[in-house]
Amino acid sequence: MSLSLPTVTDVHVRQSIGVRSLRSRWTWIRQEPSETRSWICRLIAVVLALVVAGAYLVITVHVPDVLGLVLRTTFTTAPGLQELVVLATPFFLTAMAAQIPLRVGLWNVGGEGQFFAGAWLATAFAFSLPHAPGGVLIIGMLLAGAVGGAIWVAIPVLVKTLLNVNEIITTLMLNFAATYWIAYWITGSWRYPSTQGGTIESRFMPAQSNLPLIHLAGGLDSGLIIAVALTIAVGLAVRYSIFGYRTLIVGSGRAVSSYAGVRVRWVIALSLLLGGALAGAGGVLQLIGNSHQLTPGLSDNTGYLGIAVAVLAGGSVLGVIVMSCLLAVIMSVGQAVQIYGVSSEDVFILIGLLLLLATIAEVVAKYRLVRKVPTGGTARVPKEPVGLAPSVSESSRAAVAGDVG
Repeated sequence: MSLSLPTVTDVHVRQSIGVRSLRSRWTWIRQEPSETRSWICRLIAVVLALVVAGAYLVITVHVPDVLGLVLRTTFTTAPGLQELVVLATPFFLTAMAAQIPLRVGLWNVGGEGQFFAGAWLATAFAFSLPHAPGGVLIIGMLLAGAVGGAIWVAIPVLVKTLLNVNEIITTLMLNFAATYWIAYWITGSWRYPSTQGGTIESRFMPAQSNLPLIHLAGGLDSGLIIAVALTIAVGLAVRYSIFGYRTLIVGSGRAVSSYAGVRVRWVIALSLLLGGALAGAGGVLQLIGNSHQLTPGLSDNTGYLGIAVAVLAGGSVLGVIVMSCLLAVIMSVGQAVQIYGVSSEDVFILIGLLLLLATIAEVVAKYRLVRKVPTGGTARVPKEPVGLAPSVSESSRAAVAGDVG
């Protein structure tokens, strides 16, 4: 019994080679993306997350034009604008508290604790000088808050620079310590005497420490202007200073930085201390611009949400401003739709989706689809110019003939 094998012709070979070459004409390459490309990918991720959130809201809430109603209430009414300002103001500085250490490759997740530490030291300053003039009191409280935030991050700085302990663990654990530290004082000597029920809060700040209002939409506290000014000033100073350049060098590689003569430990320490000071100042702005009392509710996960803003901003000062406002809008809309049955957990799910898509966008921005350079085929041999020089074979034959002659 004979077996008949299929005959492979030249046509089949050419077709197979053609299919393989067609599939391999394009390839992905990894390269450092430009700032414009990174922003485009990040904005696409933000738009996708907002589209998903809007679709979910329309499907789950059976109210006609619920999204338009909420947005009009948020952007066209005085209470809506005031809520946006109150929510956005602390995000600027807690985001910078996370963004500056990120330049060095560090994760400062203790913005929440530094936020409370700054507010606590500012409260102590205000209660010790209750009759000081308003300008002196406000400036002193801001400086005290910056010092308090820097002191709170000092322990993570020491164990990181001396023992190389992971800063994520130390800064995170101190967040819980800050909460209990605040509770100790506002249930003790600083306790508000007329507190009822289970609410714990301190006495009111001196009246002259309240931030003056700007006359927009019925009066908005000027903490927004201070927060934006600090964000821009610190961001530009870090971006265009020698210290900022050193943070980028350390972030790219600590071994190389040490070889180049950069004092790595000092750069790490200063970046974390500066981040803690900014978070502490953010706590003071929330205290004297909105709350006027030291309470555990002074921060609604502000320090943690600042990390999200820093990641979405991608190292840009303008990104911090834009993403802080965007996150404030998301939080404000999330609070507004709760009256229609949407839970607060859904808002944090949206923020998580936003971070997930932004992370994917950062990875996608580093890859580009390019056309492959063909490596096969017949190599083209350049033609020899006529009348300029003899070929190698001719010159060799002439030399041999001369030797023979």
